[in-house]
Amino acid sequence: MPTAALSRTPIPSHAGPDTSAPPSAGERLAVLFHIVDFNDGGIESSLIQWLRVFDRERFAVTLSVMHSSPAFETRFRALVPPDVGIEILADRDWLNYFQTRRYARKLSKLGRVGRDVFNTLAVRPYVKRRVEALARRHALIVDYDMSLRRLAGRFDTAWLGVNHFSFDARLGARPRKKRRLATQFARYDGIAALNQHMADEARRMFGDGLQRLFVLPNAIDIERIRHNALASEAPPCDAPYIVSVARLDEIQKDHRTLLRAYARLVREGDIAEHLVIVGDGAFRGELEGLASELDIATRVHFAGYRDNPHPLVAGARLQVLSSRYEGMPMVLLEALALGKPVIASDCPTGPREILGDGRFGILFAVGAVDELADAMRRLLTDDALNRRMQARALERAEEYGVAASNERFARCVSELTTTRS
Repeated sequence: MPTAALSRTPIPSHAGPDTSAPPSAGERLAVLFHIVDFNDGGIESSLIQWLRVFDRERFAVTLSVMHSSPAFETRFRALVPPDVGIEILADRDWLNYFQTRRYARKLSKLGRVGRDVFNTLAVRPYVKRRVEALARRHALIVDYDMSLRRLAGRFDTAWLGVNHFSFDARLGARPRKKRRLATQFARYDGIAALNQHMADEARRMFGDGLQRLFVLPNAIDIERIRHNALASEAPPCDAPYIVSVARLDEIQKDHRTLLRAYARLVREGDIAEHLVIVGDGAFRGELEGLASELDIATRVHFAGYRDNPHPLVAGARLQVLSSRYEGMPMVLLEALALGKPVIASDCPTGPREILGDGRFGILFAVGAVDELADAMRRLLTDDALNRRMQARALERAEEYGVAASNERFARCVSELTTTRS
């Protein structure tokens, strides 16, 4: 991969509507982070973390959002730092007709066809003009969910696409989609993978088709996480508990394995710990039913989505992530920052790299109920192991903190913008 020395391209530090040429050298580097919309996923949470921790002396950041979702207006907008400008690309009511119906879950099959046609004929041309105007005053566009990949490489600015999931898990069995995305990914000046495993997948899958490939893990603001954990939060049970923080999406998160492992632990041992599941989603009813079927419903507490789950994590004996696949799961990084012992599935990708092959937490095979039950029992009954994992968690978290993350980001930005200058 090509490399370049650190430099700063002269661009404006403000995020207003002006589309004039960049001013003279010496000002901060203007970076535009883009995402299609905000819902309740890990991508949104990791983006908010980057907006909080980026180096204000080096960079001036704007956030662009394609559609302003209810989640953005009611929760996430308030989490965006005040010095980050916000641009809503589809900023006319008529551009959001179909998207508004989608958020309200009123979009029929025929409506989805109409939306696709409308997006092609109206939304995309309008958004293209908005992005072109923004590109004139930004040295780099970070396409955080790669939703602008049809525009990538245009407008004489550098483009970085961020991939959040395992390439193999998403594309391994879909050759047609893989070929289409290979063409689109090649338009970016660089692609960022969240960990080395994911980068290795990209090299195997796309070879020399990518212009540049970076490893850019999610960033965490350790002090803020610990501050948030101090908030007053009554736990949903009076007993000690195990916590899991994940969207209730069984295609990815696999709470079924967690519930079955916990049920085995309850049947076979006299443990006091309850199970608290933080998150919401379409599978909640099914999972509540499974808890009843396994006769553990009185000990499993579905706490729903929380803007700030950190108090519940801080109060737990340990945290579990049981996913089938991941990218670079924020919930593991945040648990480490709080000194929590963690157990995670050895899924593609992220957990093994974060936990250092098991040095900083316990890994179990995806879907392995007995392995997960044994791991939970070990951490709950072996006090020495629990204390050792707490100490190592705090050590590991520092590698994803503000200083280390900004240095990685600065090197990435330097290479991309120097090549363009």
